[in-house]
Amino acid sequence: MLFFDLEAYAPPDDRTASRGSLIVNPARPGHVLLGGAFYSKRFADPIPEAPRIDGLWLWHFGSEAALLGAIQRRFEEEWERQRAENARILGKPAVDLVVCGAGITKFDLPALYCRSLLHDTARAADWFELFFKARPIDLAHEASFLFPEEPVLYPKTTREMAGRLGLRERKGSSKGVWESYERGDHGAIEQRTAEELRLVLELYARLQQRVVGAARP
Repeated sequence: MLFFDLEAYAPPDDRTASRGSLIVNPARPGHVLLGGAFYSKRFADPIPEAPRIDGLWLWHFGSEAALLGAIQRRFEEEWERQRAENARILGKPAVDLVVCGAGITKFDLPALYCRSLLHDTARAADWFELFFKARPIDLAHEASFLFPEEPVLYPKTTREMAGRLGLRERKGSSKGVWESYERGDHGAIEQRTAEELRLVLELYARLQQRVVGAARP
């Protein structure tokens, strides 16, 4: 399994041109992918108390194309690692890479595809295979059962999930990332995103406990 969380930058002139609540649009050339935090584990492995988070960031690679190359290689390695695991889920072989995060189906996976396509249009089919043929566990879609008072199934924010599970969410608005990037405070972005991924891991673990606990007599 690959857990990940990405960050991107929206230029000031483009921060009002949005159809919905998500301002960043990775199909716009100027909306640059900054990088992200990554964590890998086998299905059966527990999440440690202090998971080691890997970071892949634009300022360490010199260009967005080089950053994307590193992320693409990480995904390729994860595909191979998971197939070598030979895991079975409900009696079936788990041959597809499983990726997990909060909101990854709305932004992170589409962003990787769009930015990869902008830099190498000839490999559109490869990028689809790499990113969209993975099986996503988007925690925003998995947590509705925590809110029985709300009859409408609707994606939940990280803050809503964390609050319901007794955790604290510190990430805040994406504007903080943009301001840090404009100031050149790259360390703040790396720390913030690593903390967000640790929260995702804790949310995953607690949701898993709820599901498994409910299934036991």
